[in-house]
Amino acid sequence: SSDFFSWDETKSNGSSDNSSNNHGNIINNDEGESLSQIRQKRDPRDFCLWKYRTQSPPSSSKVATDSSPPMIEPAIVSYSSPWGPGRPGWHVECSAMIQRLSMDFQSTHKFQLHAGGIDLKFPHHSNEIAQAEAFHEAVAERAKDGEGGRKFEEWIPNWLHTGHLYVKGRKMSKSLKNFVTIREMLGTSNNTSDKEEGEETDSHHNEQSAWSCPSDDFRLWCLGLSGSYRGPATYSKDRMDEACVIRTKWIKFLMEGQQCLDECKRAENVCHSYATDDSASQQSTKVWGKDELQLFKEVTQSGRKCREALVGRCATNTDGSTRGSFDLDGASFVKELTKLANLGLAYVHGTSIDKPRPEEPLRFALDTFRRQLDLVGFSSYTVNAGISTLEHTSPSDADLLDEIAAFRRAIRAATLNGIRSKDTLSAAKDVLGLCDELRDDILPSLGVELVDGKAANEVDNNRAWRRCSPRDTHAT
Repeated sequence: SSDFFSWDETKSNGSSDNSSNNHGNIINNDEGESLSQIRQKRDPRDFCLWKYRTQSPPSSSKVATDSSPPMIEPAIVSYSSPWGPGRPGWHVECSAMIQRLSMDFQSTHKFQLHAGGIDLKFPHHSNEIAQAEAFHEAVAERAKDGEGGRKFEEWIPNWLHTGHLYVKGRKMSKSLKNFVTIREMLGTSNNTSDKEEGEETDSHHNEQSAWSCPSDDFRLWCLGLSGSYRGPATYSKDRMDEACVIRTKWIKFLMEGQQCLDECKRAENVCHSYATDDSASQQSTKVWGKDELQLFKEVTQSGRKCREALVGRCATNTDGSTRGSFDLDGASFVKELTKLANLGLAYVHGTSIDKPRPEEPLRFALDTFRRQLDLVGFSSYTVNAGISTLEHTSPSDADLLDEIAAFRRAIRAATLNGIRSKDTLSAAKDVLGLCDELRDDILPSLGVELVDGKAANEVDNNRAWRRCSPRDTHAT
């Protein structure tokens, strides 16, 4: 037999009751009880609080029969209690853990949010709330009687239910073995046992670089590419690749924007060094033009829209009440950041050593962009991209020296082969090929892009290189 929670006797305000279907009919709180246990219920919504240790075996069907052979339940699943030996109902465990933590940290913390999958909304979460608030109501009643109880408060005010995660069209499940481990998602494992024959691993995992960060790609996917958190989400290689492409564009803006900002500061320092005090003051105080004002305006609007995407939009009525929507819209957040990155890149590409611009609008754009990334939990590999003080923003001296030594050996070997074979034309082609490889493959992998031809006019006249997102010099 079992002890049941009785809905007839609770004073619950109904906030916990999710037991009606779309037609308003009460759904049976079915937990696989035996026929005798079902008969104990006074209401279809009643659920088990304590299951006594029984001598009948668990039946394969939901309704036990009298012909089931007698069997003593193992002691390992039975506990002593004031009600006799047995075990708690499965909803009690969660409520008990939360209650214990609430008591341990009552002076500093208070539970405000309880989350779970949509399939837990009923019966699990409904039953959690019902039994917890019944307990707190009893405590409040003791307070009225002077027994040291506490004033009744709503147990947990906010509940969030998420959709299920799908892989290859099926709900991710350990039993189906269609799950992806964290190690595999981060690209730190060569285990491909769960992949179908011929299926390739994620391309952005195979090609590691200073800016590769699969965890941030996953954060971006969760935030803006997986759909609403309320509905189902499908994890796939294509969606992760899409997230990688978007994050690469963000990093491109942060790196090129920071480099442009540094060059503007150097140009201003040069003006200070070679000009009189009056002229230096005039050069350093640049007047904002149309482009600067437009960038500042767009960045301000994007910052506001990013906030609204995270917390919703709220307006105050004349009577003091509020109206608006309050929900997370990650897709709009990602869209606004991508728009901001495109605006920033357009501003950067319109700046040159011959056409210096005020640094304040660009600095404001970079600071706003980084602040938004940090707010939603992106790592420093993304947030601080382009900041020269970080170790990973530029290739180490050892890496550069290794590549220079290897390049010298290759050039020397190609030249000597041409001399020995007296085929100077072939040797010249080999040397030019090595130079192209240095420009197109080797240095870009270290975050450096060599610029020649018409593209050289777009960078500082004193340089033939610029920083880039490693291995992604052709990203747009």
